[in-house]
Amino acid sequence: MAANVSSARLGARVMYEIRVDFSELAKRYAGRWVALDPDTYAVVIVGESAEEVLNQANEKGLDEPIITHVVENYAAFVPCLST
Repeated sequence: MAANVSSARLGARVMYEIRVDFSELAKRYAGRWVALDPDTYAVVIVGESAEEVLNQANEKGLDEPIITHVVENYAAFVPCLST
């Protein structure tokens, strides 16, 4: 899966913007949890819970995977950023 990444400095913090086509993820993985490789943003693990996916990622030696729940329809979904 191709993704665009850009970064911006916000004071002492760096914010990364990752552009992944989640509508494509929804076609294959709706209702499930996935881990994305932090370098390529490719789906590397699929599971039924965040804990399952994180444990499998740790077993594979994946450093800091991106873990997300894939919803069925991203038309009304707005991801949040917490500090």
